[in-house]
Amino acid sequence: MPRDVDDLLSLFELKQLGENTWMGPQPDTLLQRLFGGQVLAQTLVAASKTVSDDRLPHSLNAYFLRPGSPDEPLVFEVERTRDGNTFSNRRVTTTQGSRVIFAMTASFQAAEPGLDHSALEPGDYVHRPPEDCPSLGEIFVERFGAASPILAEWDALDVRLAGPPRRVERGGSMKAWVRTRDVMPDDPMLHLATLAYLSDITLLSVSTVPHEVAFLSPKMQMASVDHAMWFHRPVRVDEWLLYDMDSPSASNARGFSTGRLFQKGHIVASCAQEGLIRLLG
Repeated sequence: MPRDVDDLLSLFELKQLGENTWMGPQPDTLLQRLFGGQVLAQTLVAASKTVSDDRLPHSLNAYFLRPGSPDEPLVFEVERTRDGNTFSNRRVTTTQGSRVIFAMTASFQAAEPGLDHSALEPGDYVHRPPEDCPSLGEIFVERFGAASPILAEWDALDVRLAGPPRRVERGGSMKAWVRTRDVMPDDPMLHLATLAYLSDITLLSVSTVPHEVAFLSPKMQMASVDHAMWFHRPVRVDEWLLYDMDSPSASNARGFSTGRLFQKGHIVASCAQEGLIRLLG
């Protein structure tokens, strides 16, 4: 488990095995399978190793094909699909042993001027300053009498609910404040990788909000199936981000959620995810 930012950043220190192949370290973890955000972020970092420094990711599309084990290193095989004048495209296959566990396509772009507009940051009644909002640990104590040991997996992050999860017409909604607990280096790629990492923490859970079920309940099997993300603007993940999440659909034991990440009044990233939310017993 990344106990602090240094531990988190160490996950992105990939070892090069060949011209287009890297290997990633594993954290100590209580989880029986890898956290999806870790695999997502490390794979994105591997793709970035093959593009010039002036090109940063602007989008990714990924599939979680098999559960990842915390006991084996991850190997990332990058295909240099295309390099244009301003865009680069990469396809990455992530494996453990002989098993393919994850696949991603990512696109990178050099910065350039252009048309600019942004959605407004939500300002409804659940939007409160982070200092006035309870942490996830406090929420667990309030609801279940004790904090879940699983929350220690994300000790490098400060996550606070901006208001209670809400049932809305035919769906669910949740907002959270999030940032790293410590200051990050200035490297923009590290901030984008960390943004990908944290985007997976609460997103799927929103699809259970309209239903009489408890997220992380032993009576429910949950797993990410796919994840898409778009990076709109420069971001610092060591400063507060408002994560605005909605779930417009759940069916066939799958939940679908979308998220928008805001900083200083502007939208900096968007994401969408579908995952397994299977009731057991």
